[in-house]
Amino acid sequence: MKQLRFFLLLITTVLCGCAYHHPFEQGNIITLSKAQSIHPGMSSSAVISQLGSPVLENVYRDQRMTYVYTSQPSRNKTIVKKLEIDFQNDHVTNIRTAL
Repeated sequence: MKQLRFFLLLITTVLCGCAYHHPFEQGNIITLSKAQSIHPGMSSSAVISQLGSPVLENVYRDQRMTYVYTSQPSRNKTIVKKLEIDFQNDHVTNIRTAL
């Protein structure tokens, strides 16, 4: 009887740990207000002071900053937010968002 109780307690403890999923976040935190603060004509240094340095560095297009934020709050759901900013002569020319 003691062994059965111990076994049930052990199985219950092990299975309780399987249900938890730690939320996973990666990249730059992008809010709508931060994205709206960027406007054409801003310098790249002003963009970096507003948003911080982008985590991704595009080696093929040095005139573009790409900010990506990925969150996985549960096992089946993934949230991806993306902000791309194009520059010409060190000034913002185009902004694309997927927030």
